[in-house]
Amino acid sequence: MVAADQASKAVVRSLAGRLPWRPFPGLRVGLTYNPGVSFSRLAGAGGAVVVLVAVVAAGVAVALVLSPARYRPALGVILGGAVGNLVDRLRFHGAVVDFIGVSFWPAFNLADVAIVAGTVLLGLQLVVGRRE
Repeated sequence: MVAADQASKAVVRSLAGRLPWRPFPGLRVGLTYNPGVSFSRLAGAGGAVVVLVAVVAAGVAVALVLSPARYRPALGVILGGAVGNLVDRLRFHGAVVDFIGVSFWPAFNLADVAIVAGTVLLGLQLVVGRRE
């Protein structure tokens, strides 16, 4: 996940001069640097956001090791997304590269998709696990 995220961001950064690109209505590929977290919250917090993201990623890594095997794929996807964004924050002075724009949603990247998808999967596993 980290490799796919970083590769996609490298491609977008290399094409920055030709962006934005609108492959079809409602979708925009462009380059933005987001210094905040979800929906640009905490954008002015600087290094505190980097520390916060690192602590969360470490917590997910611990959960990955200690959790039952059925939760590990979801936690691995979440961790991959968190590390992908953490790499950006370390490289780009606290900001992440966002490049996917949907008309009704703030810009995001593949790491964000992984975090959301892994969280949804983990939530579903927790609900199904309670029924068993």
